[in-house]
Amino acid sequence: MRRTLRAVSLFAMLLCGCTVTRVSQFGPLPDHQPLITLVVTEDRDLVKRECRGGEEAPILGCEIMLNSSIDAAREVRTVKIVRYTDHLPSAMAIEIEAHELCHAVAALQGIPDPCHAENGGMLQSALPPSRLNLQ
Repeated sequence: MRRTLRAVSLFAMLLCGCTVTRVSQFGPLPDHQPLITLVVTEDRDLVKRECRGGEEAPILGCEIMLNSSIDAAREVRTVKIVRYTDHLPSAMAIEIEAHELCHAVAALQGIPDPCHAENGGMLQSALPPSRLNLQ
């Protein structure tokens, strides 16, 4: 019975393409790169491709850091977090998580906080008039 349920579930996922990925970016820098990119997905193959780790254990997530410039004299590290989930959180939850990560990454690097530059601190995933203020 369990094998049949698993087969039916796999078949249904293949038919509908039900693996879902949510991406949120915050903190635009002068070179147009986001300070933080958060990728949350039900697609383990996507995590494996993005994280490019060893095969000794299942890869469930990683962080990727790249250098970027905020001006001619200062560099900053951009952060991309890719993680697997068995149940995708709402768009609002992902947006709040990425927003707060943006503040943390900016503070740890001692740079001016760019996390409200594009949205003015307002949730974009919430439907009007329930626009909520992100601090």
